[in-house]
Amino acid sequence: MPALSLPTFPTNADLLPEDMAEHLSHIKHVITDTDNTMVSHGRALCATDGTPSIELAQTLVDLRRAGVSVVPCTGRNRAMIREDVRLLGLSGWIGEMGGVLCLSEGSTSDWRYFTAEMPYDAASGKTPHDVIFETGVVDRLLKRWYDCLETYNDNNIGYQYREVTVALRGAVIEDEAQAMLDETGLPLYLADNGFVSRITGPTILPTFEDGKVEDVHTYHITPRGLDKGSATRRYIELMGWDPAEVMACGDSPADCAMAPHVGTFLLMRNGASNPKSQSALATAGNAFVSAADSTDGFCQAMRTLLALRR
Repeated sequence: MPALSLPTFPTNADLLPEDMAEHLSHIKHVITDTDNTMVSHGRALCATDGTPSIELAQTLVDLRRAGVSVVPCTGRNRAMIREDVRLLGLSGWIGEMGGVLCLSEGSTSDWRYFTAEMPYDAASGKTPHDVIFETGVVDRLLKRWYDCLETYNDNNIGYQYREVTVALRGAVIEDEAQAMLDETGLPLYLADNGFVSRITGPTILPTFEDGKVEDVHTYHITPRGLDKGSATRRYIELMGWDPAEVMACGDSPADCAMAPHVGTFLLMRNGASNPKSQSALATAGNAFVSAADSTDGFCQAMRTLLALRR
């Protein structure tokens, strides 16, 4: 499939047509994926190529001063995203592919589970993750793809610390895996959250000497109807925001699900060749591709927004 034909997000605000400048100048909120979108190589203080840089930190500071809120939307669990948010000086967040929503307004914050179509009884004493795991489907998947699939240990603390979704990484036949989920009787879905480029720590997956890997996906077993798109829509509703004033950013097919629920969507250039992303954005009229990969492209786009607000 040819590369996705999307307009490149402008890097010079002075050259924008009046109608586009007017539209982008009203963006007040940015909901963004983290890895390979806002952050590269798992480090906030580096550029896309891994060299030391304060550009992301400075950009986030300038956005905050300009009154533009930045909300990470990630597959990471609560412990990881809360620490990321604290260190980056942000507030609200969306974790576990949309399964945990933290709403923040001023000095107050509140969180809740979001399980979409999957019934969940909060009085059960179990998390939605527990409910999914007790079906036995995770063990079945790991047995079926015993040499190319593993549970994904968030920050090496263990997959069991997730609350809503189950995280896996490797490569599966997705239709077959989805059929196994359907057999549980629960409304579940296998979400592809993009490729892993490097693995540190123990793994059964084949790696190169520097930890790099090829064709390794990050998967999440999620309640059906739960994705970054439905979670973004729900988050915007709960916050009382105007969707036209929201921009979403991401690099994976899972991120593209946000596009229909916001005024502007930015696909990172490093994710533009993924056929699933191409399919998801084929009819989107609000999508752009970044001028550069991941962190560099994210910061360039944010600089354009800031220039338009002056």
